[in-house]
Amino acid sequence: MKKILFLCAASLVFASCNSGLNKSILEPLTVDELKANMKKDTTFTDFYSDIQKVREYVMGSDVRQAKYADVTYKRVYKYEKKLSDTTFINKLRNEQRELYDLQYPSYKSEVDSILTYWKAYKNKYSLDSLVTVKYEELWKEYYSYSNDVKSVNIGFKVTPLKGTIQQLVFRYCIKSKISNDGSMSTWDSHRCLASSPIYSAKTLYWEADYSDEKYLKNMSSSQVSRDYDFNIEIVEVRMNGENMSEKLDAVPSSVSRALRWGTDEFMSDYYADEIIKELINPDYVAFYDFFMKALTEEQKKIDSDVYEMFKEWRDSDDD
Repeated sequence: MKKILFLCAASLVFASCNSGLNKSILEPLTVDELKANMKKDTTFTDFYSDIQKVREYVMGSDVRQAKYADVTYKRVYKYEKKLSDTTFINKLRNEQRELYDLQYPSYKSEVDSILTYWKAYKNKYSLDSLVTVKYEELWKEYYSYSNDVKSVNIGFKVTPLKGTIQQLVFRYCIKSKISNDGSMSTWDSHRCLASSPIYSAKTLYWEADYSDEKYLKNMSSSQVSRDYDFNIEIVEVRMNGENMSEKLDAVPSSVSRALRWGTDEFMSDYYADEIIKELINPDYVAFYDFFMKALTEEQKKIDSDVYEMFKEWRDSDDD
């Protein structure tokens, strides 16, 4: 009888020490239980906030409530603590790296060669390397019977850099020097077409859009140069019977992204994986995916019910 009373007393002490963690997550903790757990672990507030979001999802379906009714705060808490343990994660990562290196060779030299080749190719056919376009001056046309401005024409100096240009298309927008951020959108830019051959540097004129003409007509060429920038983008250059922009279409998409965005170490690894997959080995698996597969298996081992509950909840946010 004394043994039974002792066991009952021990159970009560254990239950009180858990501060409600043995409850199903479908049941909110009381204020006292929250306070007790927050005293033990300062991160418990964040943990409980996340659990409230998961509970809201589970409570939205009778099937989910029945499926996860036995999941307690204690189980979720242990699951989260395990996955936030850097020692555990680093050990798993190192183990997987060893396995990964045995299964997949290093493609670094091949990737470097590919990037070197296509970088030189892009530099050769870059539209900006073929021609420069810069604002030169304004030319105003006046009515014959008055001094009123009939039209404002913007002169751009076009300079071929690698031979005769048979056709040129560029866009421009006018921005105040004070507020110019270098951006250009479709709605605030103007398209210019030069369809006659351009053998050497020359100034060509295009009539200003009405929205620009309203203030340009009262300004001199030098005033415009002083107060405004012309953001210019070369869109198309035709030389030797070829559209040079089509040459750039030959650059593989993964390479194009790597050359544009793969500047820091993390992103360069990411785009290197893309290049390997697209151009070297279609069966290649990036280390990140390899590791995440192993981590998923470990998550299931820790607590498969908690893993499935969190997975369902995260997938529901993606819908």
